[in-house]
Amino acid sequence: MHICFITNKYPNIVEPNVIVFLQQLIFAISAEGIKCTVICPIQINVYPKLHVLPYKRVDTYMGKDIEVFFPRYCGLGMTDILGVNPARITTYFFEKASEKVLVNLKSKPDYLYGHFVTPAAITCARLGRKYHIPSYFAYGEATFMTIDAFGRKNVKRELGSISGVIAVSSQNKEMISEYVPEGITEVFPNSIDNNVFYPRNCMSARKKYGFDPNAFIVSFVGSFDDRKGINRLCKAVDRFNGEVKVICAGKGALVPTSPNCIFRKPVLHKNLPEFLSASDIFVLPTRNEGCCNAIIEALACGLPIVSSNKSFNDDVLDNTNSIRIDSDSIEQIYEAIRILKENTELRNKLHRGSIERAKDLTLEQRAKKIVIFMEKNNAKEQQDTIFE
Repeated sequence: MHICFITNKYPNIVEPNVIVFLQQLIFAISAEGIKCTVICPIQINVYPKLHVLPYKRVDTYMGKDIEVFFPRYCGLGMTDILGVNPARITTYFFEKASEKVLVNLKSKPDYLYGHFVTPAAITCARLGRKYHIPSYFAYGEATFMTIDAFGRKNVKRELGSISGVIAVSSQNKEMISEYVPEGITEVFPNSIDNNVFYPRNCMSARKKYGFDPNAFIVSFVGSFDDRKGINRLCKAVDRFNGEVKVICAGKGALVPTSPNCIFRKPVLHKNLPEFLSASDIFVLPTRNEGCCNAIIEALACGLPIVSSNKSFNDDVLDNTNSIRIDSDSIEQIYEAIRILKENTELRNKLHRGSIERAKDLTLEQRAKKIVIFMEKNNAKEQQDTIFE
């Protein structure tokens, strides 16, 4: 089997932390003995710093080579410019850049796999129709922003030929149902490499980062923005008058200024397990997600979770591993932290629940399930064609 993945972002020497979870999934699928190719067109007029990337590189994972292509194209971005919607123009040029690589591959892919709706899923649908290749895409977007940018009617028309959708949450399955044929979407929550994400020794981790061994520490991983709730978390922590500290891995416009925030910068993905293990609990008061990788990584490190009570968390969080809160309520964030700080027995119970839940969220399992899903859907499509 040969799967060609099409995406508008992929880890590279300039942006090593960008959607690492996709790269990890591709590695896991490759480990199953499946040939994997990645096409990641670079919009060079919008991201000129990426001009240094080679056109092609080869990643090797467990003895398997994965070709990664970075063709260049010019587009207009995906957001309105002076009232003009550029999404369809950008997608067109993205498609053409992808097609040039696709037609020159040494072997024709058995499947196309797009990462999110625009421009990748639309491109996969178009190229799939043109070259008679079953096309799939992963849907894990927090809002309808990219769908609205392309136009809802246009998206529904373009995705009518899609063979299957990999939704990362039940909420995402419901969100995309209006735009794809009925019965072709299944839920596969995001996952972790359990060889990398597992609990480390807390005191050793604190010593490495210079954190107080006796402090009660809350960890946060994500963009420093209003959606993720970095300021709401800091305001809740500040109510403890120094008895609680927060460590924040990420970057963004809302760099936390709280005196109780003792770490506020990016952390390499490979170092996150040790960073997370230096904390007592993980808090992410996010308003919208597809399926949050940071939460799953924190689960795997054995951390009790405090996060949103909205449905995007339903597939991974319950009362065995988390306290669910209204992410807009500083009072509820504060109260959840207070309960976990004071109740060691509950904290230990949620610690065990997090580790147990993470056992079902491994990359190896997810890769196998996705491949089986694609094969099953393809077999059904061929059977339906025979009986038509």
